[in-house]
Amino acid sequence: MKRKQGFGERETIASMLERSKRPSGMVQIRNAFVQLGTRGKPAPGVLADMVAAHDRSGLDLFLLHRMMASAAPWDAGKEAGVWARALGLAVSDTEMHAERVSRIFRRLDENYRLVSRDHARRGGKVTSLLEDGSGNPYTSPKSNYFRLPFAYWTSDFHRRLSMPGKAVLLIGLTQEPGFVIPPSQVKAWYGISDDTWTTGVSELEDEKVMRSDRGKQRDWMKGLAWNYELEYTMLPPFDTRTQPGFTGGL
Repeated sequence: MKRKQGFGERETIASMLERSKRPSGMVQIRNAFVQLGTRGKPAPGVLADMVAAHDRSGLDLFLLHRMMASAAPWDAGKEAGVWARALGLAVSDTEMHAERVSRIFRRLDENYRLVSRDHARRGGKVTSLLEDGSGNPYTSPKSNYFRLPFAYWTSDFHRRLSMPGKAVLLIGLTQEPGFVIPPSQVKAWYGISDDTWTTGVSELEDEKVMRSDRGKQRDWMKGLAWNYELEYTMLPPFDTRTQPGFTGGL
């Protein structure tokens, strides 16, 4: 569901994107945030925990922090009011609801192990950890990552998409065009329900950033000798795996 834009939200995010100094205009995030395990035995990543907890603000702050922490030592120290405006929490200069930022960062630290907080450092330094929820120190990914384009923020997808829409978007960014995810495997692979998947896909199709096509494959063990499956493809600006500069494949 589309969220109302907060006071100074657009301007604050625009400043963040500029100061992140990412020439590609994209944020690299390990596939492990979405899915752990191996190709033969996949398992849900931390994203599933956020979806289960309906933690939209946690996901939003994680993505903003990952965007800002663009170079070693992978930290981003900003006043709570800055993060509050970027999250759409602020109503005015005097009503920021900045106290909520600390609680959200605490969840990212203690519940999901995606960041570590340094209370002793001025400016509230928060440092990225590996996206797999292991609590290990962050390193720049060389493979097995996806790219979230700045358009996610500049075109207001961060406000327009619901939690199911965001989850399916991030899953889709890890996949090649024409990918297939059988409904019977959504829970095992990604830890979300079939209803969440269906809702998210419908939302992305309405936003015209995902397309589904009914593929047909010969299967002599089917009554009609054909197997029909939905094939999904991400559309601009989220067709990032086919854009120049992508090296995050296996």
